[in-house]
Amino acid sequence: MSTEPILPPRKAPVLGADEIHSIGYRRLDVPRPVWPGWPIARTLLVLAWRKRITKLALLMCLGTFVLHGGWLVVQLVVLHLQNPNNQHLNLGPMNVGNLVGRVHEVLASFVSVQFFGAALVLAVVAAGAIADDRRTGAFELYFSRPLTRTQYVLGKLLGAALVPVGVLLVPQLILYVVALGVAPPQVRDGLWWLGVPALGAAALATMTLATTVIGVSALGRRARNVGALYIALWLVLAALSESLVAAGVRIGGYLSPERNLRTVVDALFAAGPDSLTAQIVNFRPPANAEPMLSLFALLALNALALAIVSARVRAEVRAG
Repeated sequence: MSTEPILPPRKAPVLGADEIHSIGYRRLDVPRPVWPGWPIARTLLVLAWRKRITKLALLMCLGTFVLHGGWLVVQLVVLHLQNPNNQHLNLGPMNVGNLVGRVHEVLASFVSVQFFGAALVLAVVAAGAIADDRRTGAFELYFSRPLTRTQYVLGKLLGAALVPVGVLLVPQLILYVVALGVAPPQVRDGLWWLGVPALGAAALATMTLATTVIGVSALGRRARNVGALYIALWLVLAALSESLVAAGVRIGGYLSPERNLRTVVDALFAAGPDSLTAQIVNFRPPANAEPMLSLFALLALNALALAIVSARVRAEVRAG
């Protein structure tokens, strides 16, 4: 037997807070909870940004914004150049109405033109949102973690929606703010309420573009094929709609989402203050005869796209 004395166990030295910090230990912070859909949306955008064609498509959208911004500013700045002190502006009701109407034309034109520009960007960015996941079998990886089908779909929709928000909704807001800042005081009072149709149309276009690109993506398996189909879809619908209207089939005008958007924004514009609406002599009639039917057609298109996405994701997850 060992004759060594049994010593009591040594107590670990107690370090003060300063000593713990000095040797490199840090408090383990609890990570902030992250909504599961956000990493899905962020990954979609990060992968798309690496493509050169994405940057080229965004440059085209930037060009459209610059052209409409120049068109808007020039027609308002001319008044300041002619009357630098704004003391001798002799704008009667008709002239004020004309200027308000021309500002409306710029904002409405921007939504119509940029609608196709945003569709082109989405064909590059979000065409493979679900199609690539189907082709590579990524659903098993996605749903191996705590993730619901709703969170997955919302994450894809968010990633797709951020594109038209950045190239259509935000630029439209900038154009509207610039119009308010540059317009003479006599005209500015008539521009405040234009924000409702201008931003409302941009928001409706954003929702339509985001839902439809995800819906088409859910039908395919390759991003390139889905992107080509998505662009062709808008072009065919627009051409077919205009052809039917020209042939006298008015109901055909409701087949084109862009034409429906023009109808809705013109209806919102005409629903403004009666005194201003009566002054706008250049106001053109709406594209379609029934604005509510155009709005219903857009909402039905969004609902159809969401139903396709929901059915496809449910089938893929069950199959996995």
